[in-house]
Amino acid sequence: MLETARFFHQFAALLNAGIPVQQSLGMAGRDCSANLQRSLKEASLKVEAGHELADALKTRSPYFDTWTIALIRSAEYSGALAETFERLAIAAETQHRRQKLYNAVMVSAVIIAFAGVALLIALITRSTAFVFQPVFWVLVAIVAVGLLLKGHLSAIIGAGARQQFMATVPFLKGIAEARSLLYFTELELPLRCGVPLLQALELLRSHIPDVELQKSLTIASRQIQAGKTLSQSMTVKLPPLALQMLRTGEETGNVDAMLSKLAVYYESDLERKLKQLQATLQPLGILAAGALVLLIGMQAVTSMLKALPG
Repeated sequence: MLETARFFHQFAALLNAGIPVQQSLGMAGRDCSANLQRSLKEASLKVEAGHELADALKTRSPYFDTWTIALIRSAEYSGALAETFERLAIAAETQHRRQKLYNAVMVSAVIIAFAGVALLIALITRSTAFVFQPVFWVLVAIVAVGLLLKGHLSAIIGAGARQQFMATVPFLKGIAEARSLLYFTELELPLRCGVPLLQALELLRSHIPDVELQKSLTIASRQIQAGKTLSQSMTVKLPPLALQMLRTGEETGNVDAMLSKLAVYYESDLERKLKQLQATLQPLGILAAGALVLLIGMQAVTSMLKALPG
């Protein structure tokens, strides 16, 4: 993700310097991985052969998804290519920073759950002998591998399923709401690229994993076609602050700018909520793991004392 962001930044800087697209593709991303460099080289050859940039980057590589390609295609027609790449870079960096917080919270939660289950088993059986069984360590290994492969597991489970689960858990509901609003603010990118509102809503709907927001966007599209504004069509879904800012953007003709401000606000709100959750979970994880180690130690000392003669 950071690698792609670095390429986006470099490519935008080269375009702003007046260097042609084909030459910029050849110069940007030189410090990136061999796979990305190979994709960029292929794209450069396609652009040289007369292909548009979006078509040239539309490969099977994981670096440029459908959303990114659609934005690049729109930016080519609107003449906002450099600005779009810069915003894509910022979005990728923000997502990476957010993902690190998600991962920290997830690791703490797994430690608490694992240590909690182990403590419960130890208290029920009045023994920690299971800790020294191969099955226990196989389970530990499975959990560790699961954490290492969390990206692949997330793809299997689906972001939409995770979002729905979070929305049903009381202390995660605020995080789910902030995430949902951040998904909505991504509408700024296609609008800034000159994509018409209805087309931008459809593009966003196919991009986000939030199922409930997808339904709201579908309804909003129908209502906009019937003559309503975006703020009127999203009244049920958006909180008062977001609605007020959206109305202001519609009145001034700067919806994309207001969405950008909303994104900054809710990104800060989400980061604060995640840090608060992490600050709560981390000590609990340490206490749970410490309690388990203490219990094992006490039972080991007790066993040794019992084994002494007399």
